[in-house]
Amino acid sequence: MSAKNLPRPIGILFEYSAFLIVGSLLALFWANINYDSYHGFVHHDLISNLKHSSIHFVVNDIFMVFFFGIAMKEVTEAFLPGGSLSSFDKAALPVIGTIGGVVGPATLFVVLALLFKQGHAQTAMLHGWAIPTATDIAYSWLFAKIVFGASHPAVTFLLVLAVLDDLIGMGIIAIFYSSDIKVMYLGLLALGMAMAFGLRKMNVKNFWPYVLLGGIPAWFGLLYTGVHSSLALVFIVPFMPAAIDGEDKFFDSEEMEEEHDTLNAFEHFFKSPVDIGLFFFGLANAGVPAEAAGLGTAITISSIFFGKTFGIFLFSMIGNKVFKMAFPDHTGYKELFVLGVVAAIGFTVAIFVTTVAFGEPPAALKGEEFKGILIAYEKEMKMGALLSFLSGFTALVLGKVLKIKKVE
Repeated sequence: MSAKNLPRPIGILFEYSAFLIVGSLLALFWANINYDSYHGFVHHDLISNLKHSSIHFVVNDIFMVFFFGIAMKEVTEAFLPGGSLSSFDKAALPVIGTIGGVVGPATLFVVLALLFKQGHAQTAMLHGWAIPTATDIAYSWLFAKIVFGASHPAVTFLLVLAVLDDLIGMGIIAIFYSSDIKVMYLGLLALGMAMAFGLRKMNVKNFWPYVLLGGIPAWFGLLYTGVHSSLALVFIVPFMPAAIDGEDKFFDSEEMEEEHDTLNAFEHFFKSPVDIGLFFFGLANAGVPAEAAGLGTAITISSIFFGKTFGIFLFSMIGNKVFKMAFPDHTGYKELFVLGVVAAIGFTVAIFVTTVAFGEPPAALKGEEFKGILIAYEKEMKMGALLSFLSGFTALVLGKVLKIKKVE
């Protein structure tokens, strides 16, 4: 069920992801009133002696599977024949933009760390270079839909960019921040994809076999490999059948009264539960104490906002001007700039990278001289990641000032 089919007051709650915002605000207030109480609630195992049973794990690694699945549905449709990113030029531009959105903030972070830190403090801070490269898919998608309208091609562009950004982030964590990646378990991911491929070949229309037979092996494969298990359905959803017209082109069956294709049936079944469940996502991730702010906070938020905004904008402009890559429909330079601002919401993904970078440091940073520095930087940079949420509100203001036309 979509927001437009609900009574207006309830529909507004879904349309503007009020559940997500309320959960995030509650977490923020709780963490600043009694952080130990908040941390204990979020990370306490709901089932004794069961390792993966905390609210934090259930929300981030199980519930968010369906959020990313719905996001991937939009991306999949965009790449189908007739979709908003179906041509080579249009599909290539998000890749160029993603590269800019990674190179820009990482470079700015390193430059600022070299300018403002020295000695052990500088060495420790440089280890966090990947933190500002993150884009929070949940929040960036929310603000993109508000600024551009749910059906604007710029929203799909942002989704593709955010998913690619997260995939690059997985690679960065695997290469630079982990010594315990178990590649052998990727075989389970391959098994899940093979199952989904087989279901597609057999023309299975019901989405449940894809979710269960494809999604479950993919989930365990990612979990045991040591990367984001929440991305399991990102690898499965593209195999679900879409609505195709008589000319073998995709058309959006959401505009029809009935949703006959598998992709839209999947979305319509999970969309409302996911929208409501985002309350718990905000609650489990947004609790950061305000006293954590410091120089690391300023460097982190500056790198995320300026590095990612201008990195995406400049690289995409180069792709358009030099390599003649086409912008999505209804998208020009002002839309692209605002899109870069929206993508500068690092928030929960940046918080996760901060935890990996400073909570589990490499052997070179485990000396006694680094201990206090690492603890301080982890808190400071988490606050910077939290403050990147303000990029969303900046995008709302820019959308009004630049008179961005919505496509609903």
